[in-house]
Amino acid sequence: MVAALRYSVEVAPDEHLAHVTVRFATTGLTGPVRLTLPAWCPGSYLVRDYARFVRDLSAEGDGRPRTARKVDKSTWEIDAVGADELTVRYTLYGHELTVRTNHIDGTHAFLHGPATFAYVEALRDQPVTLAVRPPDGRAWRLATGLDGGAFGAMPGAGGAWQLTAPSIDALFDAPIHLGLVEERTFEVAGVPFELAIWGERAGGGAFTVEKLVEDLGAIALDHARRMSGGTADHPIDQPFRRYTFLLMLTHDGYGGLEHRASSANIHVPQCLATRKSYEGLIELLSHELFHAWNGKRIAPPALFAFDYTREAYTRCLWVMEGLTSHYDRWALRSASVITTKSFADKLLDDWTRLLAVPGRARQSLEDSSFDAWIKLYKPDESNLNTTVSYYLKGGLCALALDLEIRRRTEGARSLDDVLRALWQRFGKAGAPYPEDVEAVFAEAAGLDLGDFFRRCVRGTDDPQLAEELLAHGLELRASHDPAQLTDGAAAVWLGATTTGNGRVTGVLDGSPAAAAGLSPGDELCAIDRLRVAGESEARAAISARRPGDRIELAVFRRHRLVMLAVEIGAAPPTRFELAGVAEPSPVQAARYLAWMGEPLAAGQSLATVTTTTRWL
Repeated sequence: MVAALRYSVEVAPDEHLAHVTVRFATTGLTGPVRLTLPAWCPGSYLVRDYARFVRDLSAEGDGRPRTARKVDKSTWEIDAVGADELTVRYTLYGHELTVRTNHIDGTHAFLHGPATFAYVEALRDQPVTLAVRPPDGRAWRLATGLDGGAFGAMPGAGGAWQLTAPSIDALFDAPIHLGLVEERTFEVAGVPFELAIWGERAGGGAFTVEKLVEDLGAIALDHARRMSGGTADHPIDQPFRRYTFLLMLTHDGYGGLEHRASSANIHVPQCLATRKSYEGLIELLSHELFHAWNGKRIAPPALFAFDYTREAYTRCLWVMEGLTSHYDRWALRSASVITTKSFADKLLDDWTRLLAVPGRARQSLEDSSFDAWIKLYKPDESNLNTTVSYYLKGGLCALALDLEIRRRTEGARSLDDVLRALWQRFGKAGAPYPEDVEAVFAEAAGLDLGDFFRRCVRGTDDPQLAEELLAHGLELRASHDPAQLTDGAAAVWLGATTTGNGRVTGVLDGSPAAAAGLSPGDELCAIDRLRVAGESEARAAISARRPGDRIELAVFRRHRLVMLAVEIGAAPPTRFELAGVAEPSPVQAARYLAWMGEPLAAGQSLATVTTTTRWL
């Protein structure tokens, strides 16, 4: 392979720097050459302006310095007159530990492709080589999905790892990790998988890395089998030759970013300590792995061919993230990695979080997808009243649609059939699916799905989850937390979210707090002229009232004392339960068995969630 762009990287860990060199021939390039660093990265829809981390960029050609003039925020124009080859050198500062940015310190270097490699647009589709030199004396290991970077690969010429990619897009789509890591390998249907864990794990706990490897193998097989045909009789067809999980552990950390043959993930050091944290970890890893199909290969036109310097708009992020948010969890259950109760707990928690967002009545899934660039990734205090997450609502809509298809076809089809149609017709064929996917979904399901798309995708209705669950033998019940009703008390609320010290962070539309003029940023200090020290005391004072009672709130607003008259309101439901129907019909019992793979526990509670503490 003759590389059009030849990169080399050397990190200076204690300075948080990466020194990058790129060389390329000028043959076929006309006029001044433009070198660009991306402004955003696929999978994270926010312009991040990675060029802000660049320093000391210089160029030379034929052994003499060349002028490199910046022409916009992320592009340099280089004088190439008379030069057969150009060499450009620059340094990057990297000290932001996310899956979307570079982080370099004395323990590791995480290099995110779009934040690292400046490129020539005319050479974007040409082969690339990369030499990565580790710092001396640190015994760091390499983990990456790039060719040449499999576990155990040793540095070659000049003490550097030699990596290759067929294009700039492929280079950007494979993060690179250097450092001391725990390495585990396993195989799924003949394909090698790698797990690299960086960061100190908290001691103790009920789970182990060996258990994590076992469960990841089961989840990966479940994903691959679902895409390949759904049963053990179908040959397993995976879209990558090797897959690498990068897992970085840090306090207060969480997140993941998908790539074609790898994923970058961040979780807390206590990820193996409790069932809740462990199941959160495997759900995250399942989510990013599933994107290797849905999102990286199954994608709309805007994310097949795009400009790294500007936004790529689509109304289909709900397909990419909503379906993935459903299947990341459903795979855990269908692979028997979690129990039905754990699945029900997570489902119920998502449902209550959706109901707590007034913005779901204002923004459709399509609009939420389109506005991700200015809404989801740039949240403010009004977001809960004006937006809905295509992850959260999208996942619940996917589940409701799956149950609807199962019900209407009496188990002959499911959302799996839609998924496989998307894979076979578009993802596997290397073609984008249409921006309007209703016809594709309807054909695969063998049903008219117009009502679902009108209500839940293009409209702002909630998914009909309670109705579909009931058809499968489960009741979704809403009531009030009994703790609110002790000693004859009534369930009341103001409709504001606060921090522990009483600072208002949000005011829900249509709530008593909104009617009274309470504002985000207000500091609640007294109720009826009696001091309240934080959220818990405020909650206790309010819970003693009844709907219709009037109270006086004292708040500091921009350091001035403001008095507000508030009429207490009746609280919405605060207790939600998912339980088996006490006397299910034979149809309900059969549908549940076909869906969940086990008999329905008639009359038994599967999950309970109380939301009393989510707002005042």
